[in-house]
Amino acid sequence: MSNQRRANNQRRIDPEVVKASRMRLLGRLARAFTLAGLIGATLFTGWWLNGVMTVENWKIEGDAQLKQAIAEQLEAMENRDFMSTRPDMLSEAWMKRQPDLASVQITRVLPDSLHIRAVARVPAALWQDEKNELQLFDDEGNAYRTLRRGESPDLPLLRVSREQLKPAHQLLELLRSQDTGAIPVLSEIRAGNRYWQIYFSKGVTWKLPFGDERGSIAQLSTLIKQPRWSNRNWKIDARQQARWFIRPAKYGGVI
Repeated sequence: MSNQRRANNQRRIDPEVVKASRMRLLGRLARAFTLAGLIGATLFTGWWLNGVMTVENWKIEGDAQLKQAIAEQLEAMENRDFMSTRPDMLSEAWMKRQPDLASVQITRVLPDSLHIRAVARVPAALWQDEKNELQLFDDEGNAYRTLRRGESPDLPLLRVSREQLKPAHQLLELLRSQDTGAIPVLSEIRAGNRYWQIYFSKGVTWKLPFGDERGSIAQLSTLIKQPRWSNRNWKIDARQQARWFIRPAKYGGVI
């Protein structure tokens, strides 16, 4: 009997232990419910703010065509809530869709407006590509889109291969940096096998060797400013450093 009584005493659980265990369980449940409530409240608040901050108004600064294109894209959006109109996302999308766009700054004006500043690319020339299509070529040296039907910008033409675009851009920049009163208006740049052919208005042409464009242009600019040469237009072949061929230019040809 004494052994059985001792066994029963050992199996009996202390009520204080049971109470402590229940309290710990209730504490864990309370924390879980509190966390779930916070998550739910956060999600609801985010959902509510996302809808409340739907973009209804916008102000666009910049080129007229870009303003119209951006406004049309905003109007065509099915959803203009907060998440769908994040400035970084809109900027990335518009830069891909609008080749004429050089940069765009988007600022959110709470609660429901956007302030947009669009900067257009500045075309510096036309490039005739491998398919004989004309591409706009910007002042950063990038061919960025095909010329549209009806467009006829007054820009110099680059007849060079894709591989020669970078040196052609450098040559273009050198020519643009010269005194505009000393040389006629640039019309066209062609790349030969070993030299550049540069056509200006009034029948003026220059032929320059590859690799020494800066030095050749500096010498030519100095030459044509001298009284002996400044009163007429000339065709100048400067491919040979030691001997230049100079002839009077006649109107006609590439103008």
